[in-house]
Amino acid sequence: MKNLLLPILTLLLLTACSPNNPTPQHNSTSKQGSTNAILQLDTKGHTALIRDIIVTNSGDIISASDDKTVRVWDSTTGKEKRKILGEIGSGLEGQIFAIALSSDNRYLAIGGFMGSFTGHKKREDEEAHWIRIYNYQTGKLIKLLKSHTNIVNDLSFSQDGKYLISGSADNTAKIWEVEKSFRLIDTIRTHSKQVYGVGMFKKSGRYYAVTAGYDNRVSLYSISDKKAIKTHKLNHKLKYIAISNNHIAVAGLNLNQIDIYNHSLEPIKTIKSQTKPAGLAYSRDGRFLIAGRASTPNNVNIYTTNSYSLYSSFKKHSNLTQGVNFIEKNGEILAVSGGGNNNDIYIWRFGKDFTEVKTKIEGVGQRVWSVGVKGDRVAWGNVDDCSGKNCSKFEKSINLKNMQIKNLNSDNNFKRIAVETRHALSLQHFKAGDYGYSDGGLKILKDGKTEATIIRGSTNGLGHNCYGWYRDFIISGGSNGKLKIYNKQGKEVASLVGHTGEIWSIALDGDRLVSGSDDQTIRVWDLSQLKMNNEKLKIYPTLNIFVAKNSEWIAWTPQGFYN
Repeated sequence: MKNLLLPILTLLLLTACSPNNPTPQHNSTSKQGSTNAILQLDTKGHTALIRDIIVTNSGDIISASDDKTVRVWDSTTGKEKRKILGEIGSGLEGQIFAIALSSDNRYLAIGGFMGSFTGHKKREDEEAHWIRIYNYQTGKLIKLLKSHTNIVNDLSFSQDGKYLISGSADNTAKIWEVEKSFRLIDTIRTHSKQVYGVGMFKKSGRYYAVTAGYDNRVSLYSISDKKAIKTHKLNHKLKYIAISNNHIAVAGLNLNQIDIYNHSLEPIKTIKSQTKPAGLAYSRDGRFLIAGRASTPNNVNIYTTNSYSLYSSFKKHSNLTQGVNFIEKNGEILAVSGGGNNNDIYIWRFGKDFTEVKTKIEGVGQRVWSVGVKGDRVAWGNVDDCSGKNCSKFEKSINLKNMQIKNLNSDNNFKRIAVETRHALSLQHFKAGDYGYSDGGLKILKDGKTEATIIRGSTNGLGHNCYGWYRDFIISGGSNGKLKIYNKQGKEVASLVGHTGEIWSIALDGDRLVSGSDDQTIRVWDLSQLKMNNEKLKIYPTLNIFVAKNSEWIAWTPQGFYN
């Protein structure tokens, strides 16, 4: 392949940076013991779910994403000022789930799946749970916080920057003393399941932590007394927390409500919402609460805190919008929200029942909803035009021999993956898993009777978005880049490593598999190496393809060749 760089895209030459050595190395050793560079797209915007948005004292926007980048944006122009790059890998290594900025804008804390390439599985698992502390002004990694035993879901500094609190899937929250070089001073063990939301406030000279988790509990904890003061249980899993000078807001998973408490954890209001909230933030003056969205209608809502009545709704986002916040600059309060199908960031004015877009930050990529394959031709669509599985139309195709792109007016007999019965065996999804998704489980049926089931949870894809047969194997795509192959007994036999976002469509022609994802890429896989007697395999794409909105493209291989 030629070394051709397109004017609208940049290929970042990245290397795996082990947390044992905070200084990024120009070369790193892969598990096979060879120097390995990784090509990562820079599309001038995020290519995966925006997990969080923070606003600095100067009004800059910091956004963190599953695409493994933290980006800093000028809120006036929408231009990227710089980015902070951490762990990188061919799979999920480096995905960022949480960020927090100290009030003096000195420290940036980052948590997520920070795996490394040591070749030692136990060590890699441990390092994945470390918290990274950066000097925000320089972007230099200065400290690693090593205590959690599972993924870090949320981070928050106290308002005066004295403490950092972290919440984890190990069912704990931890308090770190910033002035003492981020010394761990306490571990909160009041939850029996994953801790997803954490925050802190100071009252009468004493510090308190607020935690929320999947055990349906929100807890108030005294840092000086090292004990829980009060716990309140709801009837749903809790995920998001926001704290103002007077109130605590908590939202759960897949529920149309926000619960408001005072600082004594006494319930004072339940907001009923048309949409399921995803992400919460108070304005600095405490007058407004903003809530992202996880369901239709596509409303990011702002509430006044004097009555918690709906004040304004922003309707430009087209899908999950989790990153929300306020920009308070030059006496004006603006809202900022990031998400939707293409991970756009909007900065918008709001008032009673009106909104106005000031700036839109967007990359050149688009979510891939559908894929098809026929020999050396791959088709895809960037529009979700129906609610069924694998039914979105194809809009364009690319010939893998000459890389020519054509517009399509019909499906042109491109193959999708077959879901129908194979040798008296059939597949059927059903409601199951950690979150009770309608496709969280997959039944393998023989003559209508269940032979085996494949259940997906928070660590293996959440659901079966798209699935079908390959020979006597089952291929299934889900969330968080999880593309798996199972045998007829429901046992995983291979993991296809490459995607970082939700996989919406797969297609098969012979041994060639094609997949499309909301990470804005199309991946091509060779399944001929899959044998019945193999141990569990890791399979990497033979080709990765990114096509911009204007049909400019980049294709690259795992070995680092690109065109």
